[in-house]
Amino acid sequence: MNSHKRYPLLIPAMLLLFGAGAIAQTYRVVDLATLAQGNAAVVHGPNTAGAGVGGGTLAGPSSSAGGQRRGILFGAGAPRQITGLPESDDTTVYGLNDNGGLVGNSNTDTALRAFTSTQSGAARELPPLSGDTASAAYGINNLGQAVGFSSGPGGQRAVMWDANGTPIALPGLPDSSSTRATGINERGEVAGVASTAAGHRPILWPRGQAPRELLLLAGHGTGEASAINARGDVVGYSANAPGARRATLWPGTGGVVDLGTLPGGSFSQAFGSNSAGDVVGTSESRAVLWARGGAIQDLNSLIPPSTFVLTKAVGINNAGAIIATGHDAEAGHGAGPHSHEDEHDLPVRVFLLIRSGGGL
Repeated sequence: MNSHKRYPLLIPAMLLLFGAGAIAQTYRVVDLATLAQGNAAVVHGPNTAGAGVGGGTLAGPSSSAGGQRRGILFGAGAPRQITGLPESDDTTVYGLNDNGGLVGNSNTDTALRAFTSTQSGAARELPPLSGDTASAAYGINNLGQAVGFSSGPGGQRAVMWDANGTPIALPGLPDSSSTRATGINERGEVAGVASTAAGHRPILWPRGQAPRELLLLAGHGTGEASAINARGDVVGYSANAPGARRATLWPGTGGVVDLGTLPGGSFSQAFGSNSAGDVVGTSESRAVLWARGGAIQDLNSLIPPSTFVLTKAVGINNAGAIIATGHDAEAGHGAGPHSHEDEHDLPVRVFLLIRSGGGL
């Protein structure tokens, strides 16, 4: 596929999908956990029950910077650690479904290996393709199908594991050197990333069809797809030559939408979308919502006054509940709007935002 090809089916105005007159929704906040600094924190979710997953070191008297990273389940009550595969020294959970199914990766003695598990059961390995040595899983749907990649002498290839854990290779683009699947919906449609000589490209694998490269925004050269919702909408980012990212929506009906940034901003990225078409992500180090029928909103302005800053919204379920991460608003560390602070030296706080008057 010609990576420089452009199509006329661009959607130039965000107002085609997001009207200007929507009423802002407010949220109550549930504090789920705090992750210690020193480890890259991973947080995903929520499912219909409002649970999330991830990886890191839970903050507390026994935590240590750079310590062993564990898989974590965030939900009702205290967060729980997910062990992953036996004899592994690092585990991260990347996906969960509405039935309690989890997928993630463990760093074993020999290689990175994907696994699937339930919230109360032992982990079961999701093996790589025949001849490969490593695997990683990033998403799971309610049918138990998981997606990720398998890697070995032939490079990295996107895969889908069926409900029995059998890996199936997903075909790459004609000019791609590697592929990785990041999300799957109940229809079996898969979103992900292809690496080409010109850079990363967002890719969609429609069920039973050849893979399709998704459009980039005009003037942009790279992009990635992060998630796909039940109706086939894909979200992620598109980036220009200097690498400035713009949150991007690829509607299931076709085309591409620039979701924009907070006023005066130059950066945004989308991480999740629900079946209603609501999208969440980050812009200018602030967690944001693009509600269907409304423009971009800073989630910090939709919660009660707080001592913390929400920096990233990682997902939204069909009830509108959002999992977001942030940190305490210490002096010089993001107390003001639109800051670009380096937050790696701060504990990461994990929150569930529930629509006011709503329930899970």
